[in-house]
Amino acid sequence: MVDTGFSFIHAADLHLDSPFRGYAGIDCEEETRENILRQLRDGTFLALDNLVRACIQNQVDFLVLAGDVYDQADRSLRAQLRLRDAFARLAAAGIPVFVAHGNHDHSEGFQAALAWPDNVHIFAPGEVEARPVTRGGKEIARVYGISYPRRDVSQNYASMFRRDLSAPFAVAVLHCNVGGNSEHADYAPCSLEDLAAGGFDYWALGHVHRRLTLKEHGPCVVYPGNLQGRGPHETGARGCYLVRVKPGGLAELSFLETDTVRWATQRVSIQGLGTEQELLESLDAGLAELSRAHGQRSLVARLELAGRGPLHRRLQRPGALDGLLEELRRRFTGPSGRFVWPESIRLRTAPEVDKESLRGSRTLLGDLLEIAREARCGGRLRDQLAEALAPLQGRAARFIQLPQGKDLDELIEAAEEMALDLLWEEDAR
Repeated sequence: MVDTGFSFIHAADLHLDSPFRGYAGIDCEEETRENILRQLRDGTFLALDNLVRACIQNQVDFLVLAGDVYDQADRSLRAQLRLRDAFARLAAAGIPVFVAHGNHDHSEGFQAALAWPDNVHIFAPGEVEARPVTRGGKEIARVYGISYPRRDVSQNYASMFRRDLSAPFAVAVLHCNVGGNSEHADYAPCSLEDLAAGGFDYWALGHVHRRLTLKEHGPCVVYPGNLQGRGPHETGARGCYLVRVKPGGLAELSFLETDTVRWATQRVSIQGLGTEQELLESLDAGLAELSRAHGQRSLVARLELAGRGPLHRRLQRPGALDGLLEELRRRFTGPSGRFVWPESIRLRTAPEVDKESLRGSRTLLGDLLEIAREARCGGRLRDQLAEALAPLQGRAARFIQLPQGKDLDELIEAAEEMALDLLWEEDAR
């Protein structure tokens, strides 16, 4: 039973020394290129520094790392030395560290012969170990964990965890796939029921790079996501969880951002824009706002052009998008400091359409547009649409809230735009 409050930080999937494949060929001035590549190469290490800083500033009682600390099983010497130095800073602050290795950094890979600080415990491969955390000579928590002996672990490791009833607060550290998450390989597969059966207070999980709280209590089951995004598929803030445990055992979670380079997508509409100059100004403003929204950190941005307008045809011309990219990169990158790198521009635009004239045409699209207008105006057609959607409420009420009022109008309008995208050019011939 917890009779005094304490705190710890839960992090996972550091992937130290991740190579950031696909960015070596950045085409710009040499000094600017080196600035971007240096920040990408050092991103995981700078995130590690931010993690250590968060531990010290928040005066946590311990740190747990739930697997894939390194990016490769054959760990680079640079990554091992940087991690040892980080752990030494935590040792100086009196903060213990508990490490479980996962499928990326399993025990079969190369490891340099290094002396680790005394505050570090690395869980053994293939067997669950338990280590106490003490403060003032009294145990405040017990941390259990297991490392991967090899990459392909198909065994349900969660079933091997069992809490000792004498533990005041029990933390289980495991790199695994809960519930068959399709975003990641099915290593150490298990279910929420398997985790609940172990009797733990907090499951510190790793492997899934998107932060998820699968269960808030009884037990608390958490993926913090990775410490630093590694590509366009990992957008948004990345970091770790600060866990404050109150007397009585209730855990409160606070997400802490640690990433130094962030991936993002920015959508810009061409609607109402008549010239390339206007589009460039709109893109410029969009990237500036994106930078402000993400705390002025370095960004790699994928731009998407959407909407209908006269620029659609002009943007189809060879080299049109390349010219925009070149100018935006010149404006938002430099030989030093933070950058915003427009990685690519994707065209999702469509030709300008006079919907009112089409509504009166004797075509399939004209009929669909007229039906959409009638549905927005209310009456019998709108009632029929609501009746058609009603069965969804009964079958999936927990997951779907049926649109009403303005939300239903927006849904009808979205369907109208989809019909235009699919049918207009064919009908216009």
